[in-house]
Formats: sequence, C-alpha cells, structure tokens
Amino acid sequence: MTGADDTSQPPASPAPAGPEALPEHARRAAAAWAAAGSGGAAAGPADGVPAADAAQAQVTPQEAQKLEALLDEIEGQDEREDSRVKFTDSFGLVLLLLVTTYFVTAIAGDHQWGRVASLVLLAATTWLALRASHVQRTLLRWAVALIPIVTAIAVVAVVLGSEETGKGVGAALTVLLVVVAPIAIARRLLTHITVSFNTFYGAVCIYLLIAMWFASVYTFSAWAQDTPFFVQVQPPEKAGAIDYLYFSFITMTTVGYGDLTAAAGVGRMTAACEAVVGQLYLITVVALVVQNLGQSRHYKNIRKRLQGR
Repeated sequence: MTGADDTSQPPASPAPAGPEALPEHARRAAAAWAAAGSGGAAAGPADGVPAADAAQAQVTPQEAQKLEALLDEIEGQDEREDSRVKFTDSFGLVLLLLVTTYFVTAIAGDHQWGRVASLVLLAATTWLALRASHVQRTLLRWAVALIPIVTAIAVVAVVLGSEETGKGVGAALTVLLVVVAPIAIARRLLTHITVSFNTFYGAVCIYLLIAMWFASVYTFSAWAQDTPFFVQVQPPEKAGAIDYLYFSFITMTTVGYGDLTAAAGVGRMTAACEAVVGQLYLITVVALVVQNLGQSRHYKNIRKRLQGR
C-alpha cells in the first residue's frame, strides 16, 4: 500500500522496491536484520500486519542484499575453518564406531578380551565425538591426555582384578565417557548452519549414547548393590554386559518384550525414566532434524553473529 505521505519506501530504481519482491532467503535475512535492530527501527508489528511482515517492511532491499553478502561471508568462513580441522562433523564415523562397539559387546560377552576391546572402542568413540564436535582446543587436549590414561587404568583393572571389579570399573568408565560425548555433540549440532545428514547422524549418536549411559547405570547399580538386577536372572547365573545393553534399548524404544525386567524399585523407576526420555527425544529432536533436512538455519543465528562483529 502506498500514499502521498509514505516516506518509508526507498527511491524508485530498477531494483525491486519492496521486500515482497525479494527472494525467500533474502526476506528471511531482512527480517532477522530488523529483529536484531540493525535497521535502526523498532521491531514491532503494525496494526493488522504480522510481525514478520512488519520487520521486513523496515528494511530496504539494499540493506537486505548487504546482509545476504555478509551471511555468505560468514558461512564461507565457517566452512574454511571446519575444513582445517580433521574429522569435523564426522558423526557418521562416530555412529559406525558405536554400532561396532555394540556388536563387539554382543560377540565377546563378558570375556576379558571382550571387555578390553569394548573399553578401547568406547574411548576411541569418545575422542572422535569430541573431535567431530569441534570442541575448544584446550578441552580436546585434556581429552587426548586423560582418555588414554583413564582407559589404561580401567583395562588394567579388568585384566588384573576380579570379574566383578572389572565389570564395575568398566561401567563407571562408560558412564563418565558417555556423559561427555553427547554434550559435545549437541553443542556442535546447534551451530550447524544447514541441517544436513551429518546433523541427523549426530542426533542418532546422541540417542544411542543415551541408551548406553542407561545400560551402564544398570550395570553399575547391580555391581554396587551386589544383588540381581533382573527378575529372570538369579544366582548362580549372572547378567552379562549385553543383557544390560539389550534391556536398555528395549526399554528406550518401549518395545517391552518382557524377557528381562528390573527386580528392584530403583531399577524399575530408572527404566521408566529411560522410556520417557527415549520417546521424547524421538518425537522432538530426531523428528525435527528429519523435518528440516537440507534447510538453512543461518537466519536463526544471525543476531548472535552480527552482535559479535
């Protein structure tokens, strides 16, 4: 709508005269510019006009084009920086290592060499997850220094200690490592400018790591209490590492075969919490990532980026 007293429009030129003539990505950038206060006008909706349209109307096409060029520069800088760091966003490889760890646990069972192999694979997976998540160099250096030491101590405890000692130490190490990796992956995924398959792989890695964390909690709980965790497994039989991992995944996916059930109240409530967490994660995080595959999210991060320049 135009009028004789309308002074908000730019001078007539061969270029598009209004935001409605801009491409969709440019309109989104223009709206983000106005919302960040870069256009110099208050970002409030006019009477009867949606907030997004009002924000776009406060930005000239020239400003939108400048912002678009700035976004291209920022994205290019991110890509160049990521390309200099090996294994950045290699969440597909992290996922492969996780699945390999599960199958080694299934094949080796509770044999000594199987526990050692599982610990080494888990340590390698944690290191790669931190590397793929592009964490700060200081944190990565600490991880490179501490993960081998802690893993070596756990391996020695497994080899030289009793079966129960090895199981407890392995479970404790798994809990520690599995807490670090999902946090680093989640922080990295939130910085992805474009929702890609690497974003999806990272989200699946977090899901699998959550299941592994709960399995380790079950294992450590049974070891600390020295009582059978499952109703179906009573002395002299002992539940193996694959039993806890299997129970964790069955619980998290709410399949509920019923072949393994927790005996104590704490175990039952922990399983219930895992079921809720697993379902909420699938219907929110994973579903959102799948829905937005291939879409750019730079307009959501633009305020933070521009304020830092």
